[in-house]
Amino acid sequence: MNTTQRYKLLEGTFSPDEARQVLLSLVKSKIDFHNLEKLSNEERFGRDVAHSERRLVELRELRETLRTVCQSAADTGSRVQVNGWIEIALIPSPEAEPPTPAI
Repeated sequence: MNTTQRYKLLEGTFSPDEARQVLLSLVKSKIDFHNLEKLSNEERFGRDVAHSERRLVELRELRETLRTVCQSAADTGSRVQVNGWIEIALIPSPEAEPPTPAI
């Protein structure tokens, strides 16, 4: 059974401003998620937050790169084509108990 599914998240040609709004909104959502995750793990549970910290650095760099790309498109009078897919795979959780066999 194939447990990986692909979904088209974005597809289209946008003005530089539209592309900036769409792309930066996605990145902002991820930044917000990792900020909350970091705060929750750090404050409430005392867990390691290194993953969230690394991901926040990556996302902030991506945000600046996307701003630069959109500004370049605006400066040259170009449009921005965006194609984005998301893949979702179901993987067994290490904490999951195996099903109990029927008697």
